[in-house]
Amino acid sequence: MMRAGRNGSRISRRPSKNSVNHGSSRRKLAPMTYGTGHIMTSGVALGTSATGERPSRATAHLIASHNPGLAEFVSSNKFTIEVAGPFATEEVGRAVETVLISALEPDLNIIQGSSAARLRPLGVPVEFAPRLSLPPMKREDFISVQGNNPMPIMFVFIGQQDFGDGRVGYDPANPPSDEQVLERVEKWWQIQRFLPEWSTDPQGSPGVLIGVHGKPGAQMVIASLMIDRSGWNSDESFERGEGKIRVPTLPTRNLDAFEIRGRRIDRASGIAFEGFPAGFFVLLSPDGTLAGGRRTRRPKHDESV
Repeated sequence: MMRAGRNGSRISRRPSKNSVNHGSSRRKLAPMTYGTGHIMTSGVALGTSATGERPSRATAHLIASHNPGLAEFVSSNKFTIEVAGPFATEEVGRAVETVLISALEPDLNIIQGSSAARLRPLGVPVEFAPRLSLPPMKREDFISVQGNNPMPIMFVFIGQQDFGDGRVGYDPANPPSDEQVLERVEKWWQIQRFLPEWSTDPQGSPGVLIGVHGKPGAQMVIASLMIDRSGWNSDESFERGEGKIRVPTLPTRNLDAFEIRGRRIDRASGIAFEGFPAGFFVLLSPDGTLAGGRRTRRPKHDESV
């Protein structure tokens, strides 16, 4: 299906065999569930949805409607009625109905259905969805977004595994709350060996903490935080030791520092992690050098910053 221009209607690219053409376009109404889970559509673009015991419920709007806009449209007689199902239960039918409504965005639909069944962007909260369509970030982009005085960056890998201490994994289909993401990104990283150097020279230590989810080629930024570089000596250690430290972040704890939350990461950036604690983080210097993770490497000629 395609959306039309400014008039808000939608037309079908390819009419089905059951289409009735009225002029240059075929207008449709929204999905309608009936019985134990049939889906009946009186079109694609305009309309409403309801549930009922029999198919006659789907045609009730042809007789009368509490929705003035729908009643006006029905009076035009420029629509078709189609059906799918039956489905196993009414719950399944309602879920399918909700998916159709969220995909087709009918103009006159009032009830949107359960939020759990609506289409939503994969990987990030809905407010950051537009960033998924931006070009993937290259290595130098993480430096340039910081402006004239870029700081070293610490990338940490966030998988889907939940931990017994309350830290939750990152489910791209149902992202955790900001508080849960914050806790997971801050804890726990095997960086104790760096603390003497970073405490002595805070300006040379990482100033940005970025949580990364996904494998190379499908990676995205799930959080971007400013690090409190004065707090390397005073922050928490993992209760079982293992050289693991909580990364100190600034009190504001904005998860969208430099407005890159939700951005995809270019495979060519070389940001890759290993499957052991010392490889769960990668350090990026302002000169473009990556250290840790899968390997230590200097930028190639076309990756220099």
